[in-house]
Amino acid sequence: MKIDIKVYLNTEVIDKVIEYPSQKKVSFFIDPKDKKINIEKITINGIETNIFYNTRFAIDNSNIVLTSIHEFSKKGIYTIELDDLYILSHRSNNWHCSTYKKDFIFQYEFTHDSFVDTYRDREHIGFARPFIPCFGCSFTFGAHQPAEVAWPSLLRQKTGKNYINLGVGGSGIDGIYNNLTLLHQKYKFNKCVILFPGFDRRTVRAKIENMYFRTHSSINLQETNSDYHFYRNKKLISKMEKVRKSIAKDSEGKYSKIFLRKIIRYCKDNKINLSCSSWNNEVYSHLQVQDNIKLLPKFPRLELFKERADDHQHPHRKHYQYFIDSFQVSIA
Repeated sequence: MKIDIKVYLNTEVIDKVIEYPSQKKVSFFIDPKDKKINIEKITINGIETNIFYNTRFAIDNSNIVLTSIHEFSKKGIYTIELDDLYILSHRSNNWHCSTYKKDFIFQYEFTHDSFVDTYRDREHIGFARPFIPCFGCSFTFGAHQPAEVAWPSLLRQKTGKNYINLGVGGSGIDGIYNNLTLLHQKYKFNKCVILFPGFDRRTVRAKIENMYFRTHSSINLQETNSDYHFYRNKKLISKMEKVRKSIAKDSEGKYSKIFLRKIIRYCKDNKINLSCSSWNNEVYSHLQVQDNIKLLPKFPRLELFKERADDHQHPHRKHYQYFIDSFQVSIA
């Protein structure tokens, strides 16, 4: 596979083409002389990457090797190392891909200078000790807000219980069912909280090369023009169009209502105490007539506060705090 790596310095653009995986790294000499040199961005086959991941800088005439560096005041050798996860994460826009037909649906998160190819909560608390999972979409993840102000974190702070944030941006109710059941089969839990999204979302699946790719119908595949990106795969584009047409025909949300019932039934059959709410009026009204759930107050409408997350669209920390404060009794 040909990999075209461009490193955009504030002084020039370094362009290297390698044949992966026989070649797995790119190195070049940097000499700032009397000025500082910065890395402004790095692209791989036209897709912008994280400038900190798998990078190192060996200072000239020294044993010192710095990692995740993007500003240079001394001369030395700069190196980017490639591996399969690095390549896959950028081709898939960080959506988890695997060789398993049935698997968790989530996005890799860059942390501690690396990607980790495992399903995990946003704050990386993990599943080693008893936990209460919180499922949902970007309103649960806390998009464009710090992790500590998303409602699962606030709920953990309020109750002292180990609530963990398993929100996935763009997720539909079928995606929540997928992750909830797989997680329970692997790590048992007896309580969970779900902030349901609208009925008009579905999972989109396609096998690309030897990988099973999963994303959601709310994701915009037009974000990239690079043919190297999985978003440009003809099979995935065709599946996305087919799913969106099915959603348009399903004006009553029957598909998602089926999965909502499956979630309630699964929790009942496995003795999982299910507390839930929604930010969507239609979904919340539907929840009000369901048995075997503990219905929480509705997530506040965005207009309640003028503030928004950094993207100017998603909820602000004030919305999350209001939501948690609206619980009359602890759900712990």
